[in-house]
Amino acid sequence: MEYVIFLIIVFFFSSLNFSNIYLNKIQKSSSQSWTTHIGSSHIWKYHSKIAGVIIFFGDSILKGLLPIFIAKFIFDFSQLESINKYYLIPILFTQIIGNNWSIFMRFKGGRGMAIIIGSLLGINTIMAMILYSLYIVIYLKVKDGGPAWIISIAISSIISLFFSTTLLYCYLICLFLVIAKRITGNSISNNYKIIVNRIIFDRDI
Repeated sequence: MEYVIFLIIVFFFSSLNFSNIYLNKIQKSSSQSWTTHIGSSHIWKYHSKIAGVIIFFGDSILKGLLPIFIAKFIFDFSQLESINKYYLIPILFTQIIGNNWSIFMRFKGGRGMAIIIGSLLGINTIMAMILYSLYIVIYLKVKDGGPAWIISIAISSIISLFFSTTLLYCYLICLFLVIAKRITGNSISNNYKIIVNRIIFDRDI
């Protein structure tokens, strides 16, 4: 029962969108900005680089890493035990669902990159570092964050199999939810080319 309550708390906390709070409370901007995805990258590009960095770390540390850390403390998970058991998988799933399809934003939200970065760091540091390294290398090669992120998660999913089945499931969940968010965006499209572009490049064109 404690575990279920914890999942509910994680879901509601993950649904808080720091970018939207920043826009509405600090800049007094209209919430109509929900029509596009709202995340730290959006704030970085169109509003404030400092705020973008702060929100990124807020998402990754507070919404991503912290719940995993608390879960390990509450439920007595050691780092070794956590990669061989399945208890953290529903927590990771709940975090990403809450962030990407926030109940406070009419089931819209961010892309989940920051919260995934923080969560996976808490689950297994070494595997997370492999993911980050892959992303940097691929990004420097293709100069595009969209394909770099999806490719790095896909490759990391394969590598994670050599660590544990639990880690494999964690990375497959991340891959699935990243693709699901990209396909749906904050609007549904039946256009094949748009769907492919969304999956690979995280944009319609």
